[in-house]
Amino acid sequence: MRRGREYSPAAALLAGLGIALCLAMPARAQGFNEQIGGMISDEAADSAIRYALDNIHIALCEDDRNCTATTEAERADPPIETVDARAAMVFGVKSALASWCGLDFKRSFLPLMAFARHGKKFTNRQAALMAMIHGGFMQRQLQSYQANGGACPDTLKVQLDSQLPKLPPQ
Repeated sequence: MRRGREYSPAAALLAGLGIALCLAMPARAQGFNEQIGGMISDEAADSAIRYALDNIHIALCEDDRNCTATTEAERADPPIETVDARAAMVFGVKSALASWCGLDFKRSFLPLMAFARHGKKFTNRQAALMAMIHGGFMQRQLQSYQANGGACPDTLKVQLDSQLPKLPPQ
């Protein structure tokens, strides 16, 4: 795994603004996930993995118990790959945009977790790492949107609402 530098709040804001622009592009343009994933460097994704590994002990794993602390073996060979962290970050961006626009962020988060658990067949620990990366990046992105001072544009909200899956009634 490559080691890189931390991503700055300014980089998060720039990425967020770029993401909002990408969402406004026509459907014939490259897919959202690919566009945003291309904006997230391997270094940023690897940094997110390291952060999640440093804090995995606060996440829930088996039987509602906290995950065990990271081992040196996991630090040397993380249980998720850079591409997985990047996916969690892309979904974190979508969740932040949804939240900023007054939509339920779970419309982005739950599909990520379903893909991790069922598509990738991740263990609870691997899924917890994905959730931590998603949550951390979502929080940073949402803060950058809110700090910008503007409200979510109506066109963005409509587009997000049409693109994100609907949650079943509870």
